[in-house]
Amino acid sequence: MSHADAGRLIHLSKKREREKEDIEQRKKQVEDEAKKREGMIFTFSKIIEFSEANIGSKFTANYDAVEEHLKSATVGLVTLDDMRELQKDVIVDREKKLARGEDESKKAELSKSKGTAEKYTQKRMLSFVGNDEEEEEEIVIVSKKRVGMDPTVDTSFLPDKERQEQLAKRKEELATEWKAQQEKEKNEEITIAYVYWDGSSHRKNTRMKKGATIAQFLAKAIEALKKEFTELKSCIPENLMFIKEDLIIPHFYT
Repeated sequence: MSHADAGRLIHLSKKREREKEDIEQRKKQVEDEAKKREGMIFTFSKIIEFSEANIGSKFTANYDAVEEHLKSATVGLVTLDDMRELQKDVIVDREKKLARGEDESKKAELSKSKGTAEKYTQKRMLSFVGNDEEEEEEIVIVSKKRVGMDPTVDTSFLPDKERQEQLAKRKEELATEWKAQQEKEKNEEITIAYVYWDGSSHRKNTRMKKGATIAQFLAKAIEALKKEFTELKSCIPENLMFIKEDLIIPHFYT
């Protein structure tokens, strides 16, 4: 054996010892945690006391299973990082299995308690039926009164379905009335006094619906003025101007 091979063996041996120390340290940590949990005292019920008595055995079994799995999975020399990763995977897998087992035991206890409660309820019902048949007492139904409400408190700010429906209905009625009023005003006719100027003033009157445009007004005025002024026979609204005081109003205005 060469000197280099001997040095390599010594290095591997020391590495193996460090890994063994790491395993022993983790084992000690698990045992310390188990002892701490075993030291906890609960006096609420016998079931809790029984569970606490088994905490140490569960942790010990858990560690034994982890150690056995590590021994079977570790063959030959492995690096420290690989060993740690393997330990981590084994511990996580073991914890998942224990959690599933606890869930199943809880489900079984819950179903058992439900079955006991149902049996107890049936027994109570049978017992009540027997008492009714024997005694045949008169049953008096007492209506429950709602208490805790002060009628003097203002509750108008609280949501009220009936009041909200009334408000919505009132809004719809007002909107309908407003639309009808607008349509009535649009169709209402008013008398307009105007002056036709061709070098001299000619005062006239005509009736128009509200909302009519200046062009519509001029067309109606031309129809009325044609009878007196022959020069307007071929005239169209675009040939005339509508002047309000000092302003010329465009034809598309109403």
